[in-house]
Formats: sequence, structure tokens, C-alpha cells
Amino acid sequence: MYQITNELASSFLPTRNSEFNKGSFGRVALIVGSEKYPGAAMLALEAALRGGAGYVNYIGSLKLCRRLQLRSPEAIYTELDYTARTDRAKITSFTSRATSILVGCGCDTSESLMLLIAELLLTDGAPVVLDADAINSIAAYGSAEIIKKSRRTVILTPHPLEFSRLSGLSVDEIQANRQSVAREFAREYGCILLLKGAGTVVTDGAEVYVNTTGSTALAKAGSGDVLAGLLASLLAFSRSPISSAALAAYVHGKAGDNLALSLSEFGVTPSDLPVECAKILADLGG
Repeated sequence: MYQITNELASSFLPTRNSEFNKGSFGRVALIVGSEKYPGAAMLALEAALRGGAGYVNYIGSLKLCRRLQLRSPEAIYTELDYTARTDRAKITSFTSRATSILVGCGCDTSESLMLLIAELLLTDGAPVVLDADAINSIAAYGSAEIIKKSRRTVILTPHPLEFSRLSGLSVDEIQANRQSVAREFAREYGCILLLKGAGTVVTDGAEVYVNTTGSTALAKAGSGDVLAGLLASLLAFSRSPISSAALAAYVHGKAGDNLALSLSEFGVTPSDLPVECAKILADLGG
């Protein structure tokens, strides 16, 4: 077991050579948000833009694309809706050029989302980060077996209740044995698991990292969307998925810690986090 310290996080930071260009830093595809939860898309998108990826492509309904474009003109917008069967196949094809994909933040739990995830995981391609409603949709309409069968690298980012739904373990059992249950699940299903909470655990079933940053400043709806977007962005141009996950957990937690010094743990909001995450990356050597 390794603790994620400032020194270790710094060693995980991908190199940005002065001769590199936007094509060198990867392409993120975001399939996040919904009419019910547009804020999740906004938070994940901004975090992805601040995380260093060369291209950030948002994929969603026409209404959401237009709404987000006003806020974040730097991103690329593609009007495809996974709730439509014909669009799910198009999304799988369209994301073939992506170097990382994020699915689930604020999408709402649905069979349509589970079917999209199944289509993505059964094709070759970029690593996929499954967050929030992606995990809930697998638990409600499928099973964790689709993760085991995946032809891609899968990174799961659940909080304990989401992990309980997916694994069948109780929240109490998870919280009492966070490292061991996370490691066992990651080993059995061949994935990387980022189990959120106090002392976030990141494991691929072999290596285990425990985060040393974070506080109740992050215990607010929307914080996880920022973490997922940041992770997807770092993953887009990193050669090590588990290092990207550990780095994202550290930076996200440290951003909350830094902001709490002036705003208090009561006053930090998820919207405060993306810019602060960028500052942490700068402090680490970015």
C-alpha cells in the first residue's frame, strides 16, 4: 500500500514537452449530464478543460450542447443522444478517435445508458471512466460482468453507496474494509477502482494507493463530477491509467484543502474546484 503524497503525485504528472502540440495531449470524450442534471455536465466539462487534454469533446443532446457552448466555447460539441438507439451506435463509432472517455456524471440511471456502456466496453478503444449514473445503471439494468468482459481499460469512480449497489456488499462492510474490498473487486473484474471517501482508495487489484488529501469541503453534490472530468483529462495523455487515477484523487482533494483555508470547509463549492485543481497541477510541476 502506498500513500499518495505530494512527491508521489508529482512523479505521476505527465510530461508536457515544449515541442508538443494539442494533438500530443489526447482527446477526451464526455458523455455526461442530462436535462435533469445539467450542472454535472458543466462541472465535468470545466474540469476536463482544466486538466490538460488537447481536445475536449462533449457529446449530448442539442439542448445541452447549446447550453454548455455558451459557458465553455473551448470544447467541441457533438449532437448525439445516447437515449436514441441509432445514436448509441454512432457514439461508439464517433469516439473511436478518443484517448479517454467519461460516461455517467448526472446522466440519470437508465437502461439506455447501460446499453451504451455495454456497446462501448465490448469494442476496442480508449480507456473508459465510469462514474455515478454509469455505475448505477450497470447495477440496476445489467451486472458487473460487463466490466469483466470489457475489451477496454475501465476505471470506476464510485462513492460507497454506488459501490454497494454494484458489488452487493453493504456500505458498512465496505467502509470497514475499504482497501481489501476495493482490491478484491478490482482484481476479480479486471478494472481500476477509485473508491471515494475519507482516504480515497485507488487500486488495480495489485497496487493500492490511499489518498492523503481531502476533507468535508468536498462533501457536496457536484464534487465527484469535477473529479471525474479531471481524471478523464489526465488519462487522455497519460500512459498509466492507475497513476492518472491516483493523481486526480490527490489533486482534487488538495484543491478542496487549499480552498477551505480561505472559504472554510462549509463554504467551498464544486464550482470553485476546477481552477484550483489547475493551480495544484502547476505546483506539482505542470
